[in-house]
Amino acid sequence: MREVPEGPVDPLLATPSTSNPTAQAAPQRLWLKVLPEVTVLCLCVVLWIPTREFNSSVGGPGPALYPRVLIILLAVAMVVRLLQQLRENRAEVPMRPVDSESPPEEGAEFNEELIDSRRVAIAIGLSVLYVLSTLFLGWPIATFILTLVFLFLAGKRNPVFIVPTALVLSLGFTYVFVKIVYISLPTGYGFFDTITVRLFEIMGIY
Repeated sequence: MREVPEGPVDPLLATPSTSNPTAQAAPQRLWLKVLPEVTVLCLCVVLWIPTREFNSSVGGPGPALYPRVLIILLAVAMVVRLLQQLRENRAEVPMRPVDSESPPEEGAEFNEELIDSRRVAIAIGLSVLYVLSTLFLGWPIATFILTLVFLFLAGKRNPVFIVPTALVLSLGFTYVFVKIVYISLPTGYGFFDTITVRLFEIMGIY
């Protein structure tokens, strides 16, 4: 019978494991984690290209300013989230034994299970749809619809409250951006362009 030496075993003399499933699965897990962020970043590039055709004949920043600001903010948020994912993956130590009596490390009280992935996906989807809708529906109509959807998802279901709130916010910011700040907001295409221009005339912007 082979004798097993007593005392601590030198890790240099220990027989290495032939395979480490956790270490092998780490790169694949990382790609799955960052895939949504990378996809949205690629979508930001796709959304940026049509804004080069938005020109203004009346001066000012032009109608491409606001969509580009939204695209940049979305891209920055995705880059920050991507860096967080890389940092969390680098901080993970595979096959580490858990000691229930040891004091928690800094940041260990943060529970990732409290994050609802479905709500995060909905928020990202709304941001992307909002950028697209401002290009085709016009900024006032798209902002009005987005505010309604956001208030509804936030639990505000009373139409007496959400409809006037969405209307005041969309029209108020439209007046400030176009009339005061002199930013040319997207007016949409076709029928929606006619409605937006008519709305600007009623508000005294044009």
